Amino acid sequence: MDWTPLLATLLGAAIATGSALLAEVRKDRREALGEWRRSKRELYGAYLGVLSQVRSELQLIILDRGMSEADRTIAARQSFARAYELRYQLEIFAPQAVVEPALDYFRSVRRVREAAIRGVSNGNEGYEAAFQDVMEALTAVRTAMRLDMGTDRLPTLDLA
Repeated sequence: MDWTPLLATLLGAAIATGSALLAEVRKDRREALGEWRRSKRELYGAYLGVLSQVRSELQLIILDRGMSEADRTIAARQSFARAYELRYQLEIFAPQAVVEPALDYFRSVRRVREAAIRGVSNGNEGYEAAFQDVMEALTAVRTAMRLDMGTDRLPTLDLA
């Protein structure tokens, strides 16, 4: 009996199974990487969005000179409270290269909250310094997030 056709069939089946398995593993890895990238993009966007909104609300609290000290304190703390959940998520899921500048940004917005509670007024040196710190921290965290996401390596679309 000639074993060559049987061995060739078994070898062909092994190659086909191996290549199908390899293709499936690559597909799963690509899908997992895409899902991870989407999750981080959503988390980063939500983090920046919430802190930006908090910053704007704190600015309005500072500008409202008719607000009592107690109302100002409550409003500033309520505005800032929702930033904690995203901060903790970011600390768990983001790499350290993103976490450090993200925490700097968080702390700079918190300093604005404290300035709002103290009743710092628009045009005051403390007001200007606090918002300058926030903008510098925002620039640093955005840069770190863009590097982590590889945003600058993505091809640009020429729509012209």
